[in-house]
Amino acid sequence: MRCVPHFQNPVAEQSEGYEDWYFVQSSADLDPLNEAAVQPARWDVHARVASKMQFGQGGLYAHLYGAEQPREGTHSVWLTRPRGIRYELPLRSAIDASPGFLSCWRRQMVLGPGDEFVIIGTSQLNMSCPQGWQARIVERTILDSD
Repeated sequence: MRCVPHFQNPVAEQSEGYEDWYFVQSSADLDPLNEAAVQPARWDVHARVASKMQFGQGGLYAHLYGAEQPREGTHSVWLTRPRGIRYELPLRSAIDASPGFLSCWRRQMVLGPGDEFVIIGTSQLNMSCPQGWQARIVERTILDSD
């Protein structure tokens, strides 16, 4: 799934970003993906995309709830919880009360700064952020769902 999110950035008035999702069975599947991305046959494309990047972040996210491949997800809420609290009950309660919910993912590893959870939903996604949590709302445009 590839999509372009438009989100409110607290530093800039508005920023555009790019998400590129690869659904893998385990983290062991990442080495071949990384090696393939910088092969000589793909170098020009990789370099062209990388040169447009101002900042980046990446991560390995594990599926928690909902659809395993939320291809129609046009909205998302990226969440960070306060440190030192359990996430399960507040997150599950927020999800259960959210019309338009499709899928929830939790960060396992991170490359650069990243939010701990992402909730993906339809255009009807309406989610109340648990008290004390931080949220970024992202409107996504799906480019390719192969």
